[in-house]
Amino acid sequence: MAKQIIGIGTSGNDGTGDDLRTAGSKINDNFTELYTDVASLQVATGGAAANFGVGFDSNAIVFEGATADSFETTFTITDPTKDNTITLPDSTGTVLLDTTIGGSIANSINGIVDSNYIALRSGIAQDSSQTLLIVRANSIDSGLATALIDSAYVTARVNTSTLDSAEVQRMIDSNGGLDSSEVQKMIDSNRGLDSAEVTTIVDSDYVRLKQLSNFNYVDSGAVTTLVDSDYILTRTTQVNLNAYTVANKPNNPDHGALIFVRNGASGNPCLAVFDSGSGAFLRITLGAAVST
Repeated sequence: MAKQIIGIGTSGNDGTGDDLRTAGSKINDNFTELYTDVASLQVATGGAAANFGVGFDSNAIVFEGATADSFETTFTITDPTKDNTITLPDSTGTVLLDTTIGGSIANSINGIVDSNYIALRSGIAQDSSQTLLIVRANSIDSGLATALIDSAYVTARVNTSTLDSAEVQRMIDSNGGLDSSEVQKMIDSNRGLDSAEVTTIVDSDYVRLKQLSNFNYVDSGAVTTLVDSDYILTRTTQVNLNAYTVANKPNNPDHGALIFVRNGASGNPCLAVFDSGSGAFLRITLGAAVST
């Protein structure tokens, strides 16, 4: 049925609109149409008085099920941030949830991918017992290996040119092999010397002889004879004394220390010699200037 529009006239009480009965009939017809459409969307279950099934809520489809109770299944979506398309296949089956994948999916896979499935795709239909038969037919265990590779097998393949330690020792002994004592005898017989013999030969005279022959060696007495006062005087040009004042002269120098003091003779320069007995510098007055 098309939508029934109530004629309300051009203006109020102008007599051009539908009368009250006609308007009421249109209202009833419209509601009848709506209830019929809603009823067609619900899945009728139970008796004639029961009318449960699919309902609609805000942004959701609610499935009541066969029993009108407080338990429903609500089909809703997350608020989309883009245009999405969900396509259901043209097939019959059961929709699986992410919470059921670990159980039902695994069982379904195990039921499909069985030994026959693998054998079909590997091209060799063999179960574990057949595989073991093939392995045993083409291999040997440790017991069979030991039976094959026995002492005779090993001996037949031993290189006879090789020797063990006992044979090597016999060859050394039979061919002039020497033990440690024999080696020591050879060292001794070929001018071998121990530490005592070396000490006897390399004594103090030996060392002095080598020093005198390798160096121009002189002792302290010879040095004193060579480097005497005349030797030093011939190589000395002048003696430079440190210049002091009475205020900054050295304190407690060696006995006989000689210094030059700028103001040591009542403000005039002089030489001074330290006398440790008196603990003071004794001045030596300077004379007139040198002249010829």
